[in-house]
Amino acid sequence: MNKTIYLRDEDESVWDRARELAGAKGISPLIAQSLKRFIAEKEAEEVEARGFERITVKYYDASDHGIPKVKAFRGKWIIPPTRPLSREEQDTTWSYSVAITAKGSAVVYWTEEDREGRAQFFSVYPSLESAAAESNVNWAARRAIEILGVPVEELDI
Repeated sequence: MNKTIYLRDEDESVWDRARELAGAKGISPLIAQSLKRFIAEKEAEEVEARGFERITVKYYDASDHGIPKVKAFRGKWIIPPTRPLSREEQDTTWSYSVAITAKGSAVVYWTEEDREGRAQFFSVYPSLESAAAESNVNWAARRAIEILGVPVEELDI
């Protein structure tokens, strides 16, 4: 695919220097890379304008032998780790944090504490509704849906 790029006369030295630095690779890959970076920056600005931020979660993955992990994503907390949703049953306490991502997925981060120690988990679901279908996070996912506001289903009956 051939595309034509027009430059102002005053930008000719920038073009020449870029072509010189690109060498044998040519300038096309450089332009494509710059456009990709520009798109990513603009999309990140749009996401932030909708109230999403970069969230980082550090934990010891109980699903992977307690290996320390760090996950990062663009999203917003519905139930933040600073005020988790907690539940106690017999000698076990569960604490849940729930976020939605900029792409509409649901993130559930939770800990389980008992006499034997503490286990941490991090799971991503396509939606809060699909998270609610999982027995281990159902309670927290349902609460997050309530916090966001249950949508009204209009019936044409």
